[in-house]
Amino acid sequence: MAANTEDNCINFVEMKLIDNTLYFIAENDDSLESDYFGKLEPKLSIIRNLNDQVLFVNQGNQPVFEDMPDSDCTDNAPHTVFIIYMYKDSLTRGLAVTISVKCKKISTLSCKNKTISFKEMCPPNSINDEGNDIIFFQRSVPGHDDKIQFESSLYQGYFLACQKEKDLFKLTLKKKDESGDKSIMFTVQNKS
Repeated sequence: MAANTEDNCINFVEMKLIDNTLYFIAENDDSLESDYFGKLEPKLSIIRNLNDQVLFVNQGNQPVFEDMPDSDCTDNAPHTVFIIYMYKDSLTRGLAVTISVKCKKISTLSCKNKTISFKEMCPPNSINDEGNDIIFFQRSVPGHDDKIQFESSLYQGYFLACQKEKDLFKLTLKKKDESGDKSIMFTVQNKS
């Protein structure tokens, strides 16, 4: 049975210009889809900063970067191999992902209150809001073919970053500056 093309249309009844943005008001918006993230297949990955240090979950369940040869990455796989779940997104803002690790239990990276930590939880199959503390937008860095950055879906303009605190290089959430900040760039090596 062929679909009626009128079923796929939205009737607009009004337009408003607010702060130089044109908004359309739909006649009946009950059937419009709300913002939504739906989980897809995961990838197992090793994440490195630009100093080639490996993202590692330490005994305190904190994400830190350490110098580590590939053999140590393999030996410490539960602490160095991250499960990156990709989500389909009802809006186009980049590849929506969660970052999890399975040490003893599955923990998922969160940026709640702009603080980076791992929550003991499996990423849900779907998330029905526009911004969430565990969803990041993974994007390639213009001019850098192999570099990735992760923007918080909850705090627009804030990115995962590698910052030195005392003797540790920690994973933090940082507001992006416009001066070509390299602390928010990472390489992601997918495992087969």
